[in-house]
Amino acid sequence: MADLKTTYMGLGLRNPIIVGASNLATKPEDLKRIEDAGAAAIVYKSIFEEQIQLENLELHERQTEYEERHAEMITLFPRMAQESFLPYEHLKNLKAAKESVSIPVIASLNAVNDETWIEYARKIEETGADGLELNFYRVPEKADDPRDDIENKQLATLKKVKNAVKIPVAVKLSPFYTNA
Repeated sequence: MADLKTTYMGLGLRNPIIVGASNLATKPEDLKRIEDAGAAAIVYKSIFEEQIQLENLELHERQTEYEERHAEMITLFPRMAQESFLPYEHLKNLKAAKESVSIPVIASLNAVNDETWIEYARKIEETGADGLELNFYRVPEKADDPRDDIENKQLATLKKVKNAVKIPVAVKLSPFYTNA
């Protein structure tokens, strides 16, 4: 049999088959089947900053909407542990995914603000993920935004993330990323 070993992101792989981020690659039992079928690595489903922000905003609104009405209504919704929020649930599931297989698991992150990129890159690293894929996507605010501005900002973000974590970092771009 041919030797198909390769390296991706500095990770030694038994072959070049990497399962991309999708709903198929989230449950530990499915990940084990993917590994048994011959995949050499898995990119775990992305977490998006807008998911994090929306859930945190909705939860805050639900927990505080009655605080100004009557003192006894403050406890209408009990305070929830931070671990039950979407981002923490995602991180918990990522950790379980990593523990369920012996092949590399690469996390995927899509954010907007540098602070979020860095914060969640560190949290992802703490799960034991073998690498991190930065899912860069940006809608230009103006039609004539120079592509260099977009690309330079995201290069700066990449450098900040790489300086914040020790795991390998890759970048994923769509085919229509900028005008050039």
